[in-house]
Amino acid sequence: MNKTLYKLMAMGLVLSLSSCNDWLDVSPDSEIEEEDQFNRESGFRDQLTGVYTAMCQEEMYGLNMGIGFVEVLSHSYDVDGDGIWRYAADYDYSNSSSETIIEDIWSSTYSCIANLNIMLENLEEKDPSFFSDNNYYLCLGEGYGLRAFLHFELMRLFAQAPAMSTSANGVPYVTKYSTDIVGQKSVGETMDLIISDLLVAYEALQHDSLKIGDSPYYQRDERVPYFNYYAVCLTLARAYLWMGDTDNALKYAQEIIDVIHSDQNSLPFSFVHYTSMTSSNLYEVDLRYSAEHIFRLVIDDWEDIGNYYFKSAGGTSSLSPSETTAQDIYEINSGYGNDYRYLKGFEQDGENKYLCKFWYVDGGSYNEEYPLLRLTEAYYIAAECQKESDPETAIDLLNEVRENRNLSLFPLDYSLSADDIQQEIYKEYRKEFIGEGGQLFFYYKRLNASSITNSATSPGKGVYVLPIPENDVEFGGYSN
Repeated sequence: MNKTLYKLMAMGLVLSLSSCNDWLDVSPDSEIEEEDQFNRESGFRDQLTGVYTAMCQEEMYGLNMGIGFVEVLSHSYDVDGDGIWRYAADYDYSNSSSETIIEDIWSSTYSCIANLNIMLENLEEKDPSFFSDNNYYLCLGEGYGLRAFLHFELMRLFAQAPAMSTSANGVPYVTKYSTDIVGQKSVGETMDLIISDLLVAYEALQHDSLKIGDSPYYQRDERVPYFNYYAVCLTLARAYLWMGDTDNALKYAQEIIDVIHSDQNSLPFSFVHYTSMTSSNLYEVDLRYSAEHIFRLVIDDWEDIGNYYFKSAGGTSSLSPSETTAQDIYEINSGYGNDYRYLKGFEQDGENKYLCKFWYVDGGSYNEEYPLLRLTEAYYIAAECQKESDPETAIDLLNEVRENRNLSLFPLDYSLSADDIQQEIYKEYRKEFIGEGGQLFFYYKRLNASSITNSATSPGKGVYVLPIPENDVEFGGYSN
């Protein structure tokens, strides 16, 4: 384990989280606390809750890995040249402010992984009968699934994509709580470890109420803020596509699409209903497309984030496409102005319009929800996997998304070539994922794209691969 991780454990409490008093002290002398915590079933859930809560902090998806630093790399925003995001927009990772953010992302993510490993090691010592209902399998599936998900996030940031090199170094894949240095494996080998953990989670979460479908809707809906069965499916699809394995990527994406196309009376997720988008009252509009979330975080005090960075209050720190950029993204010149993502996604604040999908709106029902995995990505993955073998199905999938974004009058034509379909998928990533954790940036990186729209910098390894923090290069011997 690298020096950053060792320092985190030696400090005692990884993070001070007032909303989770049972977050485990992970210092090397914390055996008593660990024994006490995992002598009760609720201790395992408390440990997972601590990880989810840590993921909500600004060091991770509460800002840096969410709407902020990583999303700025996508170049969907028009950031102020004098503001705090200018270094990220220029891919200047050596600036001191960038270095601090990168270190925070690296260390915070690995601290979450360390706490997952503590839980999993203690879980291995328990019999399923220690737990009530299916909670043993939920803890097992969430633990393995989240560990893989977070390592994959680090891979997407700190390692080359397989399209760039499969033999380059991946990030350290940490599966044990230890102060030992964990060596690096290749990108291909590290992705195999990620997929292996996801497959363990996939089997364990066959017991998930989202999968079983025998719980009341409100109980199944409560599983969305946790790493549930369908979150594993979509992460597997994403990981296989990252590796270029379109057969397996399609297999797991199709599981999610099949839910939408099923005859079930009550679904764990669905396309947002038009009535949730057409209200004249902003607080009633589902700007986050909440019904489509496969896995989301619930971030406390979001008002301080959303109404600062996405409004005029943020000044030079504000995050939003300009009106010109927004019209380009949503193809307004092609007559697509009724696209809900454009029509409802921007509101006036002062002199300018701002992206409002993540505003905190008084009286709103969706204020603190931040999506990490959403339904539409399964459609985009399935379309990409079939663009050559079954282009008509690929076009049908894209048209289904477009219909649910109020573009039913503009269906894509079946004469599109495979390259044309890929271009439409790219356009959809631009439209769908603004503000959502760098998904467009990772799209460019996965394909090793030679240009990034709205960026004057030619991408390559220096753009696509964040530097490993210096302490870990020096003391862990790591390189990428």
